[in-house]
Order: sequence, then structure tokens, then C-alpha cells
Amino acid sequence: MTLTARPLGALVVLFLLRWGPQVLADVPLPAHMLDPQSAVQAWNVIRLSTANVERLIAEKRLDEVAVQISICSPALRALERFAPSPEVGAAVKPKAARALDSVVAVARFGLQGNQSGAEEAFKTLREQLQAAGEHFDPKTVAADAYFCPMHPDIMSENKSDACPKCAMTLVARRVPYSFIYTKPGVPTIRMTAEADGPIVAGRKTEVKVRLMRPGKGNPERPPLPSWMCGGGVGPVGPEELMVMHTQPLHLLIEEPGLADYHHEHPVPTGVPGEFVFSFTPEKTAPYRVWADIVPMATGIQELPFADLPSAGTPAGISERTPSFTSTVDGFTFTLALSNGGTQPVANQTSRLAITITDREGKPVTRLEPVMQSFAHLVGFYDDYQTVVHIHPTGGDILREDLRGGPALGFKFYPPKAGFVRLYCQVKVDGAMLFASFGLNVLPQP
Repeated sequence: MTLTARPLGALVVLFLLRWGPQVLADVPLPAHMLDPQSAVQAWNVIRLSTANVERLIAEKRLDEVAVQISICSPALRALERFAPSPEVGAAVKPKAARALDSVVAVARFGLQGNQSGAEEAFKTLREQLQAAGEHFDPKTVAADAYFCPMHPDIMSENKSDACPKCAMTLVARRVPYSFIYTKPGVPTIRMTAEADGPIVAGRKTEVKVRLMRPGKGNPERPPLPSWMCGGGVGPVGPEELMVMHTQPLHLLIEEPGLADYHHEHPVPTGVPGEFVFSFTPEKTAPYRVWADIVPMATGIQELPFADLPSAGTPAGISERTPSFTSTVDGFTFTLALSNGGTQPVANQTSRLAITITDREGKPVTRLEPVMQSFAHLVGFYDDYQTVVHIHPTGGDILREDLRGGPALGFKFYPPKAGFVRLYCQVKVDGAMLFASFGLNVLPQP
């Protein structure tokens, strides 16, 4: 079976905002977000969604506004049902309806790229939500909702509750403000890495990484505020990280020349906060290891990194010319921008398409799921600090028997100008393939 991404057209979005029972998005949303079961849950979704839209409008990322604001439309329709009394429900109904009209207006201006229109419609929405909220207890309007990361169907309004299925402590629900690119949060977790020897090309190297909250084992660095550290200091285990694409911890490994990428998943050693993995570098050079993690305490992606030393001299990037084709083990990967250009622009969303053909030039339609996705696209900037990690549009692939290809679509939001080395990781016939491309991102006009 070959799956293709379904585009989110303007009419589809607006229909779902106003009348539809669900909302299409590029990532699957838990059912409880689209079908709230209490006033707390409904107001929590509205508050999270509108806060995200406010940020997107401020950053002028209007093409993402419609999907994000649509998340709160089912909650608005549910307010009458969860009003304290039928009389209050009757008073809430017209206010919620006017708010829903403003949601549609915000989405429409976002799809049109109308900045002033989106700002004005969002201001009106805020006023209407405040009017509707006056019929509810202020604590209800401002409350958090809690869920189990391992069993997202488990919801509670009580922070101290535990999951009845796995006994895990519930965490506050969060919604990423963008399903394309979110700027990594202020690090609440730091990482160190230690190899079993200097990095040498062709030598299998074992590496231990340690995740630590500031304060313990980091005497030279002042601790971060407790609210950013989950209430404490010390080692961080996998149980404190959200599972993203089947793993709590993704390690992205690259050398300064941006020519040898590795994607690894370490395993706990038994020592608190310590994980181990091995890889075989192609270069005799220092390597940098980024940890792609989402702490449960914050729900925000972080990318702490650490360096592995080498006896070799680090080489800079030798080639910054854009490259749009890559051949790996007889498979040809071709990258194209949807606008027909060759250079995306910083702080603007571009659509990328990667097409895969075999040795005979025939389309490849047997891509296997890799961590619930038909591809992982990771990019490293030439500043050797900035990293992006994105997945194809269309949502997670939850069945191992499904197959994809030959085309993969991505929404790419480059956070800055500069040269980017992109790696597309796919799996074909049981083999993992990494195809590389080069893009020059232009400064925002």
C-alpha cells in the first residue's frame, strides 16, 4: 500500500473549523483534544491553542495559523454542554458561536497571508473568549489538564493522579506551537559524552552520555530555576523524557565537515542518567552529539550537545554548493522545492519533495516505517550548532505493514540563513539508507 500526503486546502480547513467533527493536521492529535469531556478540558485546549496562535502571528508564520487555531474549534462547540447550568449554557451559546466565527476569520486571514487581518481577528477572538469565560469559574478557565505520555487516552484534572494502566505520574498537557518547526527551549537538561578513546575513522567507538539537571555534578554552572528542572536537580532517566517517534532519546551525530551523519538510540546502563551506544565514524575528527529530547516537565523540545575529541584536525565544510540529488546503494534521491526555486528563505515555510527511484529509474514504493515515519529529515547548519529535525506531512505511520513512496513531502521552516546539510533517512528492504543534500538558505527580505 502506498500512502501519499493529503494537502490541507483552505476550504477543507474552514469547513472543519465551523462544522466538521474533526480537524485535519500534519500530526495526529489525541482524541481527547478534539472531543473534550469537561469544561476544564475544553478551556485547556482553547487556552493552549490560542496562546500558540498568538506566537505564530507575532512571528509572522501565517501559513501555520489555520491548522493551529482549528484545534480549539471542537472545544468551543462543547462549552454550552459543559456550562454549570442550562441557563448559563443558553447564555454561553451565542458567545461561543461568535468566537467560532472569529476562529474562522483568523484561519482565513492566515491562509491569505493577511497579517493585519489576522491580528485584528485574533484580538476580537480574545475579547469574545473573555466574554464566554465569565460564565465559568476562573479556575476552570485557567486550569491545566493532565495525561499519561504512555497512554494518551488517560486524562485527569488532578495533578496528583497516576495512570491506572502503568502507574506513571501524569504530566500537564502541552501543544507544540508549530507542527513544522519549534525553536528549542532554554535547556533544562545538560549532557556530557565520553568515548572509549579518541575518534578514529573506521574504529567502532563506544560512547557513554549522561543527562543531568543543573546543580548536581555541574559545580561550575549555576542551577536553573526549579520550575525549569521538574522541581529538582540530578540525573535524568528515560522515564522523565517523552517518547517521540518510539524513542525517549534520539542522538544526532555529525562531524565539523558535515559529511558523516549518524542517528543513534542509546540504552540505559543502569547508572542513573547514563546511556551507552556505539558507532563507527568515517572521519578521524571530533564529532558532536546532539540529544533530541522533550522533557516531560516542560513538553518543549531541547537539543543539548556534547563533543567527542579526536587526534585528527577538524576540517571545515569543503563544499557549500547546493546539491539536489544523492545516490545511495543504487537508489537515487531527488530533492525539489515546490516553488521551483533552489534556495529557501529563512523564517519562511517551504515545501520540499524528495522522490526515490531504483537502479532502473523506477519509482520506489516500498519504503518501510522507521520509528513511525517513512522518513526522517535532519539538517545541520554550517554554524555547527543549529539543527532541524522534521518528518513527512501526513502524520505518524502506526502500522509496520504499510509501505510508502516514491515521493515524500515535507514542510521546511529554516530558522536562519546559511548553508544546511540535509540527511534523509529511509528504510528499503530492511536496509537503512541516508541520502544527503545541500541547501543555501537566503536571509529573510
